[in-house]
Amino acid sequence: MSKLFFYILLFSGFFFSFSQSVWELEKDELGIQVYTRAVKTSSIKEYRATTIVKASIKSLVNKIIDGDHLKQWNYKTITSELIEKKNKNKYIIYMYNNLPWPAKDRDHISELEVIAVSDSLTKVVIKSDAKRIPEKKGVIRVVEFSGHWILEKTKEGVKVTQQMYGDPGGYLPVFVVNSMLVNAPFYTFKQLKIQLNH
Repeated sequence: MSKLFFYILLFSGFFFSFSQSVWELEKDELGIQVYTRAVKTSSIKEYRATTIVKASIKSLVNKIIDGDHLKQWNYKTITSELIEKKNKNKYIIYMYNNLPWPAKDRDHISELEVIAVSDSLTKVVIKSDAKRIPEKKGVIRVVEFSGHWILEKTKEGVKVTQQMYGDPGGYLPVFVVNSMLVNAPFYTFKQLKIQLNH
């Protein structure tokens, strides 16, 4: 994929999304910004989190695709595993989230595709692969989700952006889900930055 084509996609996506809803800044602490916006098809919001890190794009990609150690920095994740490396750019990852009462625990399976657009820009596309392994008893399998990471080299460091939308399934009050959409990415980014400084 050429860099020009990638930017055209982002540009087109921006205007389409803008016509749906505007991003609202929900949290800005420790150099981490978390935004949410409403979507037309659901009462559950979409989120976008950004920060700047002093690290290489390669080291960030390695963190994101390291399924066996994602539990060390992802919000409420107690189990994570690389299920399959499909090729040098595609990875299947399992994650189990231990959520606070009254929510039931969730798990999900993601396919990550690493797209190196240029030396200074990499995108990691996230999509659901929910049927990859059987569901576990007493755990709600999250089926509907998608998003991406964008890693862009700047003068200040690498700008890291994660944008996600998903339906957690089961029953959870919408206000609980939407509050988690702020806390979860903030915690994840905070722990990621700690990991990168080790």
